[in-house]
Amino acid sequence: MRRIDPFRRYALIAIAPATPADLPAVQALARRIWHAHYPGIISVEQIEYMLARGYATAELIRFVGTRGAGLALARDAEPVGFAAWYRSPEPATTKLDKLYVAIEHHGTGVGRRLLDHVEDAARSDGSGTLILNVAKRNEAAIAFYRRCGFSRRNEVVIDIGGGFVMDDYVMAKPL
Repeated sequence: MRRIDPFRRYALIAIAPATPADLPAVQALARRIWHAHYPGIISVEQIEYMLARGYATAELIRFVGTRGAGLALARDAEPVGFAAWYRSPEPATTKLDKLYVAIEHHGTGVGRRLLDHVEDAARSDGSGTLILNVAKRNEAAIAFYRRCGFSRRNEVVIDIGGGFVMDDYVMAKPL
């Protein structure tokens, strides 16, 4: 894939709240990104299982219409990334549930802009902390989150059904 010139494309990327009409684009982008990024980190079977669960329309719609939650889409001519978040049961805490950028846009600042958008929304909602889960073997994402001010809080192994587990770090950032 051709790399995007970060200086030329960065300014053209718009980040805005997603609407229900955007959900098919989010689903298609998630499928493309997951199949490009996750093989070698988790199995293809687990990728398919997690896409079916985490990107079903009913799952995504809760980010669009729920107070304290959101789904933001980054696009230039077409969608290139997205982020989803919700208010955690932990007091004054927001959970970043999804942050994905098309591989050809890595290193262009799109991920950082999406994260900034989520941080602003979390602060506006009264959160003082942003948390996330990241697969322990997802070294590129862990490095990105560290550069953005996150630190490892703890480790979790979560049974997600279907014979699969998520073996994750929980990372946190004060806002």
